[in-house]
Amino acid sequence: MKHVFLTFSLILLLLSCSDKNNSLGKVDAYVPVYANMHDATQISWQSPQAIVNGGKIATIGNRVYQVEADKGIHVIDISTLAAPVKVGFIKNSLCRELSLKGNYIYTNNLTDLVVLDVSNANTVTVSSRISNAFPDLALQYPPATNCYFVCADPEKGIVIEWKLQQVDNPKCSR
Repeated sequence: MKHVFLTFSLILLLLSCSDKNNSLGKVDAYVPVYANMHDATQISWQSPQAIVNGGKIATIGNRVYQVEADKGIHVIDISTLAAPVKVGFIKNSLCRELSLKGNYIYTNNLTDLVVLDVSNANTVTVSSRISNAFPDLALQYPPATNCYFVCADPEKGIVIEWKLQQVDNPKCSR
């Protein structure tokens, strides 16, 4: 009886460890977009961008600052309320939050807390940085759950974005 139980247990164990993803074929899955750490920590002023995934909004004087989730911050001049004008975009990887005080924007860059000086028109300067202040903001998993994705590979760099694509037999799911 003991041998029958052990044999049955071994068969169940082997069946439960089978690779269920082997026969998926082509499915919609998230694919990581990588950047090297140096490029991802660079914050720069750029020309205005389209608002695609707009987030939080805050104002200083005649300017509105709006988060573009995971990409940066839109800068909009509202001197004429009836005709707001996009004046620039602050590129900032994994940007999700912002708060303003005086001429400073407090935001995240990857997992760091950064303070941006925006006192000079159409420029941005990093005033200070506290590394790894928000460790949970690392994008090692896609934004959705109950989905398939290509496993992140730290050797390729830091994940700064996930794109939904057709993938043949993705190995990861959540």
